[in-house]
Amino acid sequence: MVSKEAQKSIERFKRFSNLVSSLYRSPNEITKWRIFLFRWLINLQGTLSPKIKNTNKEVIYLDGIRTLKVSTPNSNSERIILYFHGGGYAMGSPESHYGLISYLADITKTTIFVPDYRLGPEHKYPSQLEDGMKSYEFLINNLGYEPNQIALSGDSAGGNLALITLLNLKKENKPLPNSLALLSPWADPAGKGETYNLEMADRDILLGPMMKKIWNSDDELYNFYLKDEDVDMDNELIFPLKGDYTNCPPIMIQVGTEELLLSDSQMLKKILERDNCQHEYYEWEGMYHVFHIDVTMPETIKAFNQISNFLNKNLKVLT
Repeated sequence: MVSKEAQKSIERFKRFSNLVSSLYRSPNEITKWRIFLFRWLINLQGTLSPKIKNTNKEVIYLDGIRTLKVSTPNSNSERIILYFHGGGYAMGSPESHYGLISYLADITKTTIFVPDYRLGPEHKYPSQLEDGMKSYEFLINNLGYEPNQIALSGDSAGGNLALITLLNLKKENKPLPNSLALLSPWADPAGKGETYNLEMADRDILLGPMMKKIWNSDDELYNFYLKDEDVDMDNELIFPLKGDYTNCPPIMIQVGTEELLLSDSQMLKKILERDNCQHEYYEWEGMYHVFHIDVTMPETIKAFNQISNFLNKNLKVLT
């Protein structure tokens, strides 16, 4: 049974997602003003979201990428999360996730860097992966952090970016982060999983209305950031379910039972089991896609405490 706060949140975000989805047009038809309004509405949600008292927000640049460095009085400056925001690689920003990041930094006792990586349709893949790599390597090569001080994290498309950044680091034989904490990761951008269906779209109050618009337009989920000629279903650096996670650091997954991306996490879990990658997996009953965005819910605070416990097991050198 979800909390009373969650019940209110579900109703509020149902109205919000219906408004945002009404703006949808196919990538080749959408105008600049619609894209601007899309992003403004998403950012507004983050601006209005509650924050921890005395949260410190600093704009810095990681290899030229505008980034929010966020900490609270509880944060340890030596425990780092590199957090990639969600938004389908077309919207979202450090500002849209500021409330989430404030609470996550406080509860996990970390300092969090949130890069404002490039978005489609203006910037196509691999711009996003390039920015993920640059921001991670800048933390190590220029700011002096060790890889074992850094956990990668992200929600939805940001979870995809965390995964493909990890896989690319592994491919290039570069030092890997300490761990990954993924919130409803978009591991299946092709949308071929068993929960991508109309029944789940009716249950998913956050993504459902938008997904129906995409399906009715005969668009692919990845059209906003991926060119047709670059679609390679076997490319693990686009579709991370094709990846090999042998010898990768521990990975944590949180996902709601009422979301279209549920099968993304379920399939990823099976792959981690196949590759003997240490992992923790949690399905949150009754929760919508990236429910963590609403920090007023007790479910969100409990989920952040799960992440804190997970990080404490792996960031032992700094606890």
